[in-house]
Amino acid sequence: MTMTDEPIGTAIELHEPARLPMTVDEATEAMAHYQRISHALIDPAKDMQDIGRSKFPKRSAFQKLANAYRVSTEIVSDETDYDDEGRMIRARVRVRAVHPDGRYQEGDGRCHVAEQGEKKASDPKVEHDCHGTAVTRAKNRAIGDLIAFGAVSAEEAEGSLGSGGPAAVAPLPGWAAPMNDIPGVANNIVRVLQAAGVEDAAGRANAIGQEIFDLCDGAFPFALARLAKLLNDALPNSEVEGLKKIVEDDSTIHEVDGETVETTTNEQENKDA
Repeated sequence: MTMTDEPIGTAIELHEPARLPMTVDEATEAMAHYQRISHALIDPAKDMQDIGRSKFPKRSAFQKLANAYRVSTEIVSDETDYDDEGRMIRARVRVRAVHPDGRYQEGDGRCHVAEQGEKKASDPKVEHDCHGTAVTRAKNRAIGDLIAFGAVSAEEAEGSLGSGGPAAVAPLPGWAAPMNDIPGVANNIVRVLQAAGVEDAAGRANAIGQEIFDLCDGAFPFALARLAKLLNDALPNSEVEGLKKIVEDDSTIHEVDGETVETTTNEQENKDA
């Protein structure tokens, strides 16, 4: 590529986190913008891992997010448990993620040698692998909590039992998988409520979301998030077939078969009688 060639790709402009005070709409848009940036930084083919029927961000995803938001990490606690014969049992690590503005968040990570499978448990390299997994889990948690990414990492969701395959835990069906883009879902619900003429649409959307969280153990199922998006996408092109009514003062305008007929409220009541 020469010096005059234009770079190929999408430019991503990062901004400092939005600060209060701001309106509800401004806060919703700011969070939606933040979520779009975060997901744009992640390569679905390289930074996501399939576990069961769901996809989880890998260590590389959290490293990219940490680099983009200038987050550094440090180990603040590192402990290893051994049995009476000196064999490793588990590693326990606590990591602190720090933002340049001074904010920080700590995350715990643990890993038991049994997760490595029976064959690896006797491998001299098991201590390195077990400890490394604990560190990765702690870092991912600390970074995710600090930047409000809100996703369980693949290293935490994945288990290694028996032959070393994924843990034998029944996965959630795809429609019930938890959504990570909660601000995006909230924005869709707000728009639908506003289109329906609901007062304080943002407050009502928050109440609806909280009720869903309470019913679904703190998660927002994919199927409901998809429904909110489909309703939102339908708004600009929604058309009502047949009779259309527009109330203006005390008169009602009817559009029937392309012809407009206007009647007052009294006339309509007499016709109804």
